[in-house]
Formats: sequence, C-alpha cells, structure tokens
Amino acid sequence: MTHIYDALLRIEKLYDCKTATDTANLLGMPKMTFFDNRRKALEDYKKIEQLKNEQNPVKKAILEKTINANGKKQYINSLYLSFIELAARDNLNLNWVFYNQLPIYNNEEKIAKVVQNYYLSEHLNDDSVAIPYFTDIKASAGNGYINSEDKTSDFIVLPKSMISGKKLNAIKVYGDSMSPNIKPDSIILIDLDKKELKNNTVFALRYEDEVYVKRIEDHGDTILLKSDNIQYSTIVTKRNKIFIIGQVVSTILDKNIE
Repeated sequence: MTHIYDALLRIEKLYDCKTATDTANLLGMPKMTFFDNRRKALEDYKKIEQLKNEQNPVKKAILEKTINANGKKQYINSLYLSFIELAARDNLNLNWVFYNQLPIYNNEEKIAKVVQNYYLSEHLNDDSVAIPYFTDIKASAGNGYINSEDKTSDFIVLPKSMISGKKLNAIKVYGDSMSPNIKPDSIILIDLDKKELKNNTVFALRYEDEVYVKRIEDHGDTILLKSDNIQYSTIVTKRNKIFIIGQVVSTILDKNIE
C-alpha cells in the first residue's frame, strides 16, 4: 500500500479539489478534523521520504519514533474509512485508491465480498476478516439478539483495518426510515460490545419482536426511537421494552457487495 497521503492526493486530483475545504466536503468529514488529519498525513509523508534517504542511525531512529508518535493510527483509520465510503458511493477501484493500480472505476472490485460458509477460506487472508452476515433481519428478532453463534450461511469479508478491535455482525436494512444517512438496502455493521445508550447515536435494537435501526434519545425510564427520515414518527417507549443489540458503526451499500 502506498502512503495514505498519496491516496489523498490521487483523490483530490480526480475530483479537482482546489482547497482542503473542498476535500473535507467531498469526504463528508468535519473541516477541522480533516485539516488535522491532512496535516498529520503530510508531516508523516515528508518524514517517511526523509527516512528513506537517512543514513545516520541515530537520526533514523528519531524519525521512526516521531512518525509512530504522530497519532498515526487514528488519523490513518479516519482517512481510510472515508476513502472506503467514497469508493462505495462512486464505485472507485480501491486498488487505484490505495495502490495506484488502474482502472480508476470498475465493476469488479468491491469493498467487501459476501461469501457462503463453505467458500469462506478461499476469500480470507492475513489482511481480512469474516463478519457474520444475517441475510434475513427478522430471523434474529425472535430471540432478541444477534451473535456469531446463530445459524447463518453467509459472511462478509472486510479489511482488518476497518474493524480492528470490534465484535461485529452485519444485517441488511429494509425501508427508508433512516435515510439519507442509512439508505434502503444498505448493509450495516453492528458493534455488539457497544450497548450503552448514548443520545443521538444509532443502535440496532429489538422492540415488540422486531429488529429496528433507530437513533436513540434517552430520557431515563422513557426512550425515544427516532428516524432520520422526518416522514416517520418517533416511537415513545419504556426502557424495559427494548433490547439493545449493538451500536451501528458503519454502513455499506448493497450494490457494492459481491
């Protein structure tokens, strides 16, 4: 993989981004967050280029230490996920984004693959991981939870860097109640370890024997289940009437899944 800054420059050139604000808007990232990420990426890029030519072992060790101490993982993951979401939206070839390998656009390369259990080993490598994918969301509604021990024939294979440290399951969203943020027929990734209610956060939950994806508003004993689509009414219920499956942490459009 080329440096994340190289990938950023390719994207900015492709979309003719004249300013950093243009790129922040393109990636849907808060401006100050993007400015900070871009600055760190550029600093590391320059240091890595300097490191390639540095012969002095002491200076080389100092450079390596400063590169690793630059909040590297956090800013790289932030940009990495933004690039993946952009690729999903515009059908960019991720090999071009990260490795500068043509074509720029394609119909074959996908950000993820849905595979059946008996084909799973063919699609896994050291850089990928399999996420249980429940093709029928209602199948997990009866027992009120989703976990990897439930019977399922499908998995989604994703880059490890996209899901590091998370216990994830995937389900498909039907309907447009969470549009425009979660589009119909999207596949969402649910972090099963994140069950603590946080206001204005999207969760997958069981309510009246159905699985819902809603934005939560916590008022003590009363819970509001809100849709992002204003055409849908808010559901008002009691805390003991819902079962939290997990927090929705990412979404992938179905059209970008093989």
